[in-house]
Amino acid sequence: MAEKPKVIGDGNMPDFDWRAITPEDSPKTPMDMWAEPQHQDLSTAKLSVGDRAFNFSRELYDFCDGTEVRTGGSFDLLEAVREKPVALIFGSYT
Repeated sequence: MAEKPKVIGDGNMPDFDWRAITPEDSPKTPMDMWAEPQHQDLSTAKLSVGDRAFNFSRELYDFCDGTEVRTGGSFDLLEAVREKPVALIFGSYT
């Protein structure tokens, strides 16, 4: 039988040590932030299946050697969608 995960924080996210990513003097925890209406609104999709995506264009960069190098190319969402389906995945890290 698998060992039950240790629960840290509010109990909804097993093994999430929010104290490790929160400054000691922070007035709010990540759970407080996630519960705020503004965050909830930003986390809620505003498009439905079949809706047109917002167009955007961006320069392309190469980070293969750990530095930012302009490739001279660009990405245009509407142009890419005309060729084939596109899935965009956004994330961040620091």
